[in-house]
This record gives sequence, structure tokens and C-alpha cells, in this order.
Amino acid sequence: MKQRFLRGVLLIVAAATAWGMGGVAGQYLFQNYQADAVWLVMVRQIIAGFLFLLFAWLQKQDVLRIMREDLKAIAAFSFIGVLGAQLGFYHTISLCNAATATVLQYMAPVFVMLWMSLKNKTLPEGREFIGIFFAVIGVFLISTHGNIDTVVLSPAALAVGIYSAIAYAYYTVMPVELLQKYSATVVIGWGQLLSGLGLIFFRSPAAFPSCWDNQATMAFLYLLFGATIASYSLYLAGLKIVGPTKASLISCAEPLASIIAVVLLLGTVLTAEDLIGMGCIIFTVLLLSLPKK
Repeated sequence: MKQRFLRGVLLIVAAATAWGMGGVAGQYLFQNYQADAVWLVMVRQIIAGFLFLLFAWLQKQDVLRIMREDLKAIAAFSFIGVLGAQLGFYHTISLCNAATATVLQYMAPVFVMLWMSLKNKTLPEGREFIGIFFAVIGVFLISTHGNIDTVVLSPAALAVGIYSAIAYAYYTVMPVELLQKYSATVVIGWGQLLSGLGLIFFRSPAAFPSCWDNQATMAFLYLLFGATIASYSLYLAGLKIVGPTKASLISCAEPLASIIAVVLLLGTVLTAEDLIGMGCIIFTVLLLSLPKK
């Protein structure tokens, strides 16, 4: 039993690390190849969505039923949740760095909590107020380094980063009913595919960057297969073993992996204020992820 649980923990850690390294791969492409966030997200979403749906179809699932019966719901999930979270995340990376973008997006549980309080017409409880306080302190330190007269994080990066967190919160809450009717593979597959196809109006998938070399191609392939296909599969496998509560706590390894990687691999300089601010937000996520007694 202990070995099985340990295997589940390792699977979740591996999934979180793979997700976190996806942001680092994106920052590498932005820093060294002037990659376009819209094109990057579009092609990644289209290919990943197609592969998810192909896998579901090979398992004899009716992948078109959701389009017939719940078109409005899957469209809302795709364009508000998936597209908002993914494009917002990678655009934030292009404006600052992967570690900051990841931590800002990890404020999503705060917005989920606020939405549930509004929906249920109840005030946040004690630890939820504490979580909000630390989240605000964390954003303040990351964006100003503790000096209210100085803004070190561009307003655009902060705004898009928080938007990506709100979109990710919607991504978390919205598909609950869909997941009761359809498999996660089908829901995620259509979410990825539709959100990617929606960007064709702004970019051509065929406009492959001419300046890319083998290193850039490898980074993009990692974004597709490592940070999307593999991480999703590892997370689901671990989730079945450890359960959703422990999985959400363990997945906080994602921002930690991103912070370590951008410093060691890409030479990104993070100040003490950055690290303390990131720690405040990670603490908030851990606090809000703990089950209520």
C-alpha cells in the first residue's frame, strides 16, 4: 500500500514538474527566438487536442456526442477557460518570466474561493481570509519589491497574469457537469482543439518561424508532448492513486520546479522579494487546498 501511494506521489510530482518545465521551454523560445505567443499556443492546442480526441476515439468513445448535446458548454469552456488560461499564461511569460507567470496563475484557487463565496452568499472563512491576505502580499512583493513607489513588474504582465489566473479558475469550476457526462479526455481534447482553431483568425498555423533551429524545435516538441500529453497522462494516473486533495497539494511542485529551472537553466535573476512573494502565493494555494474539517 505504501509503495502504491509513493508511486502515485511520484507520478503527480512528475506531472507538476513537466507542467512547470513547459513554461520554461516557452520562456526559452521567447528569449532566444522571439517566438509569437499566439502562434505557439495555437499550434500546440490544435495538435494536442487532435491527439487527445484520437486517443478517445481509439478507445471507442463517441467523441462527437459532446458537440451535438453540449456545444455551448464546451465552446465556453474552450474559449473562456482553456484559451484564456493558456494564452494568458504564455503571453505573461513573454512579458516577464516563467516563474512569475506560473505563480501568478496559481492564484486561481483564490478566485475559485471568491466565486464560491459569492455564489453561496457567504463570507470567506478565517483561513480563506488569511489566504487572500498572503496572495495580495505576494503579488505586491512581486510587482513592487516592497516599494509602493516602484513597479518592477510591468502593468501588462501583472494584468495578463491575473487574467490567466481568473481564466484558470473558470477552467477549474466550469466543466464539472461536462465531466459527469463525458470522459476527461474528450472534454480536454475538444477544449484544446477548439481554443487552438479559434486563433486561426489571428495567425496562420503554416507560418512556421523561419529562424528556428533544432534547439527551438526540441523546445516546442517538449511543450507539446512533455508539458501537455505526458503531464496530463501522469497526473491522471497519480490522481487515481492519491485522490484529488493530495494531488492538488502535491501539484504545487509546479511553481517550485519553474522557479528552480528559470534560475539554473535560463539565468533569470529573482530577488529576495520575488522569492518571498512567490512563497506567499504558494502558501495560499496550499492553505486553500487543505480539506475542511
